[in-house]
Amino acid sequence: MFMHLHQLAMAHPHSALQIYQFLSTLHQTCPDAGTFDSILLSLQTPRFSPVSSILDRWAPTFAHQMPTLFGDFQQLMASAQRSPEYDALLRRVSEHYPLIYRVSCFLENDLQLELFVRCLCLDSSTPVNVTEVKQTLMQFFRELSPDTRDFVQEIVMEDHHGYLSREDCMMDDNLPGAESFHGFIDLDRVYDILQDPKLFDQLMAIIQANTARNVVWAQTIQEIHALVSGRGVWEQLAPILQVHHINEEEYESYEDYVQKNFLDNGGQQYLDDEINRAQVEHMLGNLKM
Repeated sequence: MFMHLHQLAMAHPHSALQIYQFLSTLHQTCPDAGTFDSILLSLQTPRFSPVSSILDRWAPTFAHQMPTLFGDFQQLMASAQRSPEYDALLRRVSEHYPLIYRVSCFLENDLQLELFVRCLCLDSSTPVNVTEVKQTLMQFFRELSPDTRDFVQEIVMEDHHGYLSREDCMMDDNLPGAESFHGFIDLDRVYDILQDPKLFDQLMAIIQANTARNVVWAQTIQEIHALVSGRGVWEQLAPILQVHHINEEEYESYEDYVQKNFLDNGGQQYLDDEINRAQVEHMLGNLKM
């Protein structure tokens, strides 16, 4: 959970994300879990009585136990009473709250939470089917670190909405960008583009450290992009990094490629002296983050 989002929740909620933020604040403020679960059930249940009846039922609880949220709750109910579309949005978000809350516990920042809520397409005024949500979620998962992705996928797979199956995740593991690096890079070309020995060492440290940890190649590319940002070299560098495989008959392995294209040309001593230092700096940078 993120305090920054909770602080934003005090403004009148207009979007799915803002409604979730209000509910999250309510979740933390409620005197006990039973009270919150009952309020949430009232909000997500189909309306067999006027929306005003929800406010009438819970007004004493808010007034006595959560007075700081009473005004926001009154505005929420007033908007739902005026607009059937807003009431439908409120029901959708309330019904998805347990899923979003569980996922939020494993996300790393506010932006990831916002992206996840948007992927659920709760703000859509037209019906959205499970397949459409699944497609947006699969794109979102590829932006997460491997550990975070595993936790979040497991939560979504267990959720009753049926947005994701285990087979979906197994298929996605085989897609480009969802795998660690197993191809070859033209190191001479990279060095010529960078024109900076220290920057080259840092780039190599990222590749080697991430490859050792089986980090997905897409994330490694993002880290390299952050490293060279502002240097004016990304447009030349990107096509080289995005090539995952070359002629396998020419090289037996990635190590063989490095040996023939870099180490045999005088790079061995250079790497021996510098790569370990750069790897340590990169790991320390990750710890600070």
